Amino acid sequence: MLAAACGAPRAASAPTADFLLSAGDSTYWVTSDASGVKLLGVPMVLARVDGRFHEIYVADDDRSFPDAIFVGQRLYSRDLVRGDSIELMADTVVPRLAAAYAQAHPRVAPLAPDEDANDDPAMNATADLEVLDVHGPYVSFEYHVDLETHAGERRSSYHRVRRGVLDGRTGASVRLADLFGDPQARRAEGEASRAWSDVRDSLSARSSDDARRRLAAVSFDPLSYTLEADERSPQVVFALPAETRGGSAASAPTLTPRPMTGSAWWTAIQPELPLGPDSLLRWEHGPLTVVARLEGESARLVLSDAAHHEWSIGVIAAPVQRLLWLDSTVDADARKALQRAFADAALYSESTRVAASRLPTHGGVTFASRSLRATPRASRSARRVTPVHRAHAGLSPRARS
Repeated sequence: MLAAACGAPRAASAPTADFLLSAGDSTYWVTSDASGVKLLGVPMVLARVDGRFHEIYVADDDRSFPDAIFVGQRLYSRDLVRGDSIELMADTVVPRLAAAYAQAHPRVAPLAPDEDANDDPAMNATADLEVLDVHGPYVSFEYHVDLETHAGERRSSYHRVRRGVLDGRTGASVRLADLFGDPQARRAEGEASRAWSDVRDSLSARSSDDARRRLAAVSFDPLSYTLEADERSPQVVFALPAETRGGSAASAPTLTPRPMTGSAWWTAIQPELPLGPDSLLRWEHGPLTVVARLEGESARLVLSDAAHHEWSIGVIAAPVQRLLWLDSTVDADARKALQRAFADAALYSESTRVAASRLPTHGGVTFASRSLRATPRASRSARRVTPVHRAHAGLSPRARS
């Protein structure tokens, strides 16, 4: 989807500015000069890894049969200048189930890409890899596995969810100690583990036997966390891996964010992060200031100069996460690569962005719900509503080279 906005007060010409804004699953390119302010938005997640721009994207791994849906996902990082991709993470559960099904049904051929599955397949196994945020080379993600089966009137389901952080350079799982050192990691992990034990004990004492069994399936894992920022300071949010059998999809209860002391890599990315409360974020760069004013599920962007003149940039979906100034540190090759990537991404999808919302907490733990996919066919062709998935659906990493 493309978005354009221009205009400036008659009293002054717009200042020269050039920057990228990351907001959820979209990236916006803002340019400003004497002719006005222009905004271009595309469904793409960008990361800056060791000074180079990378696109983070998800591709489906479809191994479905007429009466069994098997769709997993793989997460990739593509260097925009070189054009090559590396695999950061791949679901292994769904391929394993597909292989077992194929062995048990040797005479059943897999579905071709343009073939439809049965309206009510006997098995529906899917996996989602969702990018939650990017901080420098580190990618915070959420991973869901959902399995539904039926034999006649008898139906069963299984759901699993966890979170984590990957190194965008290698795909390696990142321990908290790798980011902030052993003393901080031990403190944060210990506090979080004790907090969950207290909440679990409190809830168990007031719950039914069935609820207590569900609580027992939720356990603390120091690798199940994501990164956030508050006033440019790092925070770690532990999410409790969960499994459920029957009922709705599993959700990962999140604990209260734990403040951390930034290290050298965090100091390097601080200028990308906003200052101020969520309702009024700002980034400063020399005499220029960019402000994002929250208006419901949208953010109104404004550019101002040292004389406090303001120019409207446009309105985008919230939350606005990072700003990257395209100054002298960005060479000609990187700019050309960004132009190509934006031109390609403009053709990905016309889907509407959906803004994230904050959910209430209980005793320092946030519980969120998650709906399952609508139909078996939708599971194959349009399994996620986020454009970052459809950007590369069905492509192998080398197909993007």
